[in-house]
Amino acid sequence: MDFKLDPQLQSFRLEVKEFLRLHLPDDLRHKVRGLISKRPDLVRWQGLLNDKGWGAPTWNREHGGTGWTVAERLVFEEECVAAGAPTQDVFGQRLLGPVVNTFGTVEQVSKHIPSILSGDCLWCQGFSEPGAGSDLASLRTRAVADGDDYVVNGQKIWTSYAHRADWVFLLVRTSTEAKKQAGITFLLVDMTSPGIDVRPIRSIDDSHHLNEVFFDDVRVPKLNQIGAEGDGWKITKFLLNNEHAFTAELPTLRSYLQRLYKLANRFFTGGALLADDKNFALRLTRFESEVDAIEMMVARVAALEQAKDHSPAALALGSMLKVRSTELQQRLTEFMVESLGDYGALAYPEPYDDAGKSPMPLQDIARGIATEMFFRRAATIYGGTSEVQRGIVAKLLYQF
Repeated sequence: MDFKLDPQLQSFRLEVKEFLRLHLPDDLRHKVRGLISKRPDLVRWQGLLNDKGWGAPTWNREHGGTGWTVAERLVFEEECVAAGAPTQDVFGQRLLGPVVNTFGTVEQVSKHIPSILSGDCLWCQGFSEPGAGSDLASLRTRAVADGDDYVVNGQKIWTSYAHRADWVFLLVRTSTEAKKQAGITFLLVDMTSPGIDVRPIRSIDDSHHLNEVFFDDVRVPKLNQIGAEGDGWKITKFLLNNEHAFTAELPTLRSYLQRLYKLANRFFTGGALLADDKNFALRLTRFESEVDAIEMMVARVAALEQAKDHSPAALALGSMLKVRSTELQQRLTEFMVESLGDYGALAYPEPYDDAGKSPMPLQDIARGIATEMFFRRAATIYGGTSEVQRGIVAKLLYQF
């Protein structure tokens, strides 16, 4: 692995920086709260990216995407986060789009890809169920064939942004006779279909982004089936194995460090700047070293993904990266709250309120820090728990 800076990649980074400087409106900067921007901001930003030809950073050129390398996609994401740009629809763009482009029919591509690219249709992911989260193959939501339709009954849980999604890509059980993985089918379902009930779940950060979704005799046309009946597990492996390098959320880790450095140079404790506290400085330096190590690991995983290396060692490295980065997210956000001293446990819990109403200092830096810490408690669960990832690593490396 050569960690020398790639001149072409550096040139691309400068191009992205310049585009963001010129075309990212000031009123859209640093408005992101949670995983996905509000719909008006997302759609507006998507339009600006489409005008540039950058509307689908993770898609191949033949599918209307940029055709960027994994390293270029990482650079684009890093600079967008640093500039405070709105998000795109993660579920439609990064997860479903490649699935439809790879496994969908001509009719499915023509129906869904344009609305994903425009941002007019927002998606959610219907995978996890009570008792079938980490063990996804144990899902029990049933789809029974009835003429040209499936009739779907069951429940999904922890469904992010289902309350604002237009469609859901859904895993259902269509057979109980084959082994668990072989009886799963991948469906696309209109969220306005009769029989769908979305119920909010308030998370520990007091935000509403999670939901329970109930399906009661929901009729889904068989034309909305992606791939063949029973292909759901194969398609899901394709979806979940895409781009391990992005699971690290390296730009987020870097943004945490930036906030800590700003706090260190503006927050006084015991009559002195936080930066002058030797224990704080030592811990911050150690955290920076850990983030640097994650950055090297991300570069290595990105290089393997670009080379389409699907060896056990490469796949194990992706799971290792997920464990290390998410556990670091938790420790860094805890340190951020701790760095605020007496303010940490009670200040800035709600990033959405009017900053002018709060008597707490440093609103421009510290708002939402406690909320972020609470949210990141789930980082070692979503996308595959740390326990499951460690099991994957053990299983893959045992093959050697």
